[in-house]
Amino acid sequence: MKQKLLLTFFLSWFASFVFAQETTSEIQGTIKNGTTPVAGATIQAIHQPTGSKYTVSSRADGRYNLPNVRVGGPYTITITSVGIKDQVKENVYLSLGQVYNADFSVENYTKDLAAIVVSGTRQDKVINNSRTGSQEIINRAQIERLPTISRSFADFTKLTPSSNGQSFGGVSSSYNNLTVDGANFNNAFGLAGSLGGQTNSQPISIDAIEQIQVNISPYDVRQGSFSGAGINSVTR
Repeated sequence: MKQKLLLTFFLSWFASFVFAQETTSEIQGTIKNGTTPVAGATIQAIHQPTGSKYTVSSRADGRYNLPNVRVGGPYTITITSVGIKDQVKENVYLSLGQVYNADFSVENYTKDLAAIVVSGTRQDKVINNSRTGSQEIINRAQIERLPTISRSFADFTKLTPSSNGQSFGGVSSSYNNLTVDGANFNNAFGLAGSLGGQTNSQPISIDAIEQIQVNISPYDVRQGSFSGAGINSVTR
């Protein structure tokens, strides 16, 4: 008998202890479109005095739960989802340890969207069909404005990203092909990359040059006779 009394006292004390620990409330409900459950809808409850927000999504059966919500209110409960009208319940007050049931019946929502017209102005082509491979072109304006120490081709062909002096793509400068107005200006003995290379003189004055073209990997059959770079130039 004494054991039964102790057990009853213990259970009563434990129940009162559990009840004393309850400090929140809960919101739950079901979202349906007619008789069809709405899955994936967003449910947001906002505690207006503090701005606290509680958000959850409805499950496949249309049900949702917002546990551990602070008591009091007023709350504003909003239902949003793609293709349905937003639903709002206001002035909702929650009691301590109680479950507030908020069911929603939603409707389909469609809206005609206005046509979107995208317009723009034509810019220079990113892909130029006149190019025949990797190349760099130095025009007369660059020749006049860029600094040059030796007044040679090398001061301008270094603008090519793969250049290292007169070496292009890691290939010796002796394998370049230098032309001026289509005429070869290479050192026929292979001792330097261009005419006058051994004497540190220039085969033609830079003031006479209109443009310089550096071809690295052309696929035009008209370009050849080199394995480093084809340096083509034209005079003014």
